[in-house]
Amino acid sequence: MKIIFLDIDGVLNSDMYEANRTDKLDDNRIDLSRVKLLADLVKATDAKIVLTSTWRVDWNRISALCGDYGKYLNECFATHGISILDKTPFISYFSERSKEILIWLAHHRESVESFVILDDMNYGWDKLNSRVVITNPQGYGLEEEHVKKALELLNKRIVFK
Repeated sequence: MKIIFLDIDGVLNSDMYEANRTDKLDDNRIDLSRVKLLADLVKATDAKIVLTSTWRVDWNRISALCGDYGKYLNECFATHGISILDKTPFISYFSERSKEILIWLAHHRESVESFVILDDMNYGWDKLNSRVVITNPQGYGLEEEHVKKALELLNKRIVFK
């Protein structure tokens, strides 16, 4: 299985999105054009999405147990025919993101053949650094160049030691 570890803010929304959108309602916080790029990557690789974003605290595999942001994510993703498989465990809001991913990978190592991390921040990824694609939150977030790099990484099999 191929996995996309996904951050939301700075990846599926951005400063440019916020500055240019005419509808400033809080419930339009995701740029659907970025979701389309993510969907293209998912469909090209048959990858599954695992949330690493702080948004994950509001998301649950059981839709009825999702909070408002979790439901909103599911709706946005459904517009492009994709869905979220899982989320990483919660240790802290930001500083432990690499540890949270490593914990998730340890529990699923038998089924993971490849993965990529899409994030807008450099959290000191250490062992995971070669699998990180950093987006530009001041620009448009996820762009074609990031999808291309993520596609290359997802097509490179990993070997767990």
